[in-house]
Amino acid sequence: MNPLLKDLVKNFESDSKNKKERYNEFLWYCYSTFDKKIKSKKSDKFKNKYSIMRDDTLKYLIANEKRITLELSK
Repeated sequence: MNPLLKDLVKNFESDSKNKKERYNEFLWYCYSTFDKKIKSKKSDKFKNKYSIMRDDTLKYLIANEKRITLELSK
């Protein structure tokens, strides 16, 4: 797994016991984390970089839902 993703999983906190809810909260957490980075940058080059990273990360998370859910339940 990508080191960035490991860091996101490590920093994520959820009170939900339901695996599906926790997974959905994690998706939102990842989206909002990247969104904050995008908004904090002034350069369009960096905004585009983080936008592409966000899109690729979300695609990966959706494609590997079972693996991510397992990681979140540890």
